[in-house]
Amino acid sequence: MIRYREFPELLFGASPDEGPVYFDATHFIRSRGDERRHNVQEFRIAFHHWITALTNMYTIDKEDLIIRDETSGHLLIDECLALLFVVYIDPAFGAYMLERISELLVDGFSVSDSWLVMAAGNRFTIEELTKNLKLNET
Repeated sequence: MIRYREFPELLFGASPDEGPVYFDATHFIRSRGDERRHNVQEFRIAFHHWITALTNMYTIDKEDLIIRDETSGHLLIDECLALLFVVYIDPAFGAYMLERISELLVDGFSVSDSWLVMAAGNRFTIEELTKNLKLNET
């Protein structure tokens, strides 16, 4: 299933026994990354401290953190590392997250860019948006 509209290629799912939720790291790398540069082992090394902190915080056994889907051969990673994995593939997203967190701490709230565009589209017509953008340019 798709959890984050901004990342439709980041697919989540749980085992039939309603065990932990995982995301498909192999699919995400093939869709948004570079298979020559990105792999799960390098992710584990690059983000070792974060991964350790999150596994301790959520008491996840490191054996269960990354599993291989027997049917597809894809590597699946526990959901708690999903956004961190996006940062590994796209470091600019890490900067974006930090900006949104700063905004949250300073202003008390923050919204995603996609929500902001959707809200503006629901509130204003294209003509009103265009007019307002032209007024702000001058």
